[in-house]
Amino acid sequence: WPCSGEIDLLETVHNHTFGTFNLIAGYGSSGGCEASAETTCNGCVPGYCVSTTYNESEEATADRYFVEDVDCSAEPPHMWKEHTFVMSWQPDEVAMWVDPTFERDGQGRVRGVAPKKSDNSEGYSTWKVYRRESTPQWQAVEGFMDQCFSEANNDAPFDDRFKLVLNIAVGGYGGSACQWGSHTCQTECGGAVGSELIVSDITVWELAQ
Repeated sequence: WPCSGEIDLLETVHNHTFGTFNLIAGYGSSGGCEASAETTCNGCVPGYCVSTTYNESEEATADRYFVEDVDCSAEPPHMWKEHTFVMSWQPDEVAMWVDPTFERDGQGRVRGVAPKKSDNSEGYSTWKVYRRESTPQWQAVEGFMDQCFSEANNDAPFDDRFKLVLNIAVGGYGGSACQWGSHTCQTECGGAVGSELIVSDITVWELAQ
């Protein structure tokens, strides 16, 4: 990581009540992450740069989607209801939905996915899609992948098998009370310690040709 890439189907930070859908790719570098720096075929060890669609700015909304409103000022426990998260991972395109409707044929096979209508007051939709041709953060690693991984496809690093990770990481980005790598998570964000992530099932389909 991050040369091998990362797909975040759902990530939430701070007190956000929305989810973010992110693509993360990295490239080796020995001279910093400025545009003038040379990439290095070092496998992202020790020097690397990260190109990601995630944007923590309050004004940025391109990576966000609506899940469920939660009033964090109310008495605990604070929780989302059960939801279904769906991802379609194809060459040059990665898409996701929350609580969609599956369109099936007469034999019960999934033929399509219809997004759920969003009633979010901030205008967030219930689905997102990233296409390589229109996602500069994905395109940013093309030169590195071509140079350092001759066997890689055009959509690298999202052209290989990934491991599934389901976890709760207590932390946040700059300005939060509890930042990644700090020692204040137990005191500043103690209410999040011991939270549960309940997963009922995981299903994987293969696209039929």
